[in-house]
Amino acid sequence: MGLFNRSRGQAVGPADEALPFLTVEQADDFRTLFGTALRERGLEVQMHPDHAVDAADRQFGLWNLAAQCADAKRRQWPRLVAEHVERVLASFDAPDPFDGLSEQEVVRQTYARLSAEDGLPPLENFPHREFVPGVVEMLALDLPETIAMYNHEHATRLGGWEALRRHGVRNLRSLPVEQFETLDAPGGGTFQLLLGDSVHTASRVLLLPGLASTLGGPEESGHGWLMSIPNRHQATWHMISDATVIPVVQAMAHFARLGHADAPSPVSPHVYWWNGSGYEQLTHTDDEGNLSIHASPAFTEVLNALVGDD
Repeated sequence: MGLFNRSRGQAVGPADEALPFLTVEQADDFRTLFGTALRERGLEVQMHPDHAVDAADRQFGLWNLAAQCADAKRRQWPRLVAEHVERVLASFDAPDPFDGLSEQEVVRQTYARLSAEDGLPPLENFPHREFVPGVVEMLALDLPETIAMYNHEHATRLGGWEALRRHGVRNLRSLPVEQFETLDAPGGGTFQLLLGDSVHTASRVLLLPGLASTLGGPEESGHGWLMSIPNRHQATWHMISDATVIPVVQAMAHFARLGHADAPSPVSPHVYWWNGSGYEQLTHTDDEGNLSIHASPAFTEVLNALVGDD
């Protein structure tokens, strides 16, 4: 799994604005293939930069499939598109996956899940809470081929938010560790990286700070911790203990930005600080895409104390 860069192969040209892991020319070809595949199956569709809409107002997202095509040879694209379209259309006719679930299946297959808010349907239909700005925690049913989100009716019928969330957090805790690394920050200090193919990898930051000690890394020392979730498959953190937090937050900001821009399943490009009662966003991006770090009075107080200790 690439940590920093997704290659567009030998293609040369500017990146597409909506599908940045493809060039503009590649993205246009991809959209043409996708639209043709739907029309060949009898659907009237309108293509948009990052999705398609049919006459029944059903939306077909392009991001994940485009990312898959970006990693494949061009001659494989028609097959990948056709297979994806067949799966999506079949899912529209499939029975509701929440119908007929046993209590044991609910307990075993429910996960707490963190998702970028801008990639979700209207949230008023789903139980959720804000985790950090732009990222929400929801309830997901893990299925063999996909993930289904609990709506209000599903959640009420199958136990309610609190009970389902307990199952979801417990299931996150039971996941195996696929890959865990400690990365050096230029200028001093380290931060921890958890990554894996599981779509629940990033959601495991819900287990901090206990997750850090479980994996054998530094434990929380009273100053909180830094955290980022660039995409579904990556999570980073740093338990703050000394003045190396200054170079570490810069390194984590760089890592998070690259991991967010480069992934088919982005969550957040930002770094956050746990202040004892919630997360504060430390990094910000202006209209031109420039990244900066803004320290709140509370975080500045922590930095001053740590620098003074050194």
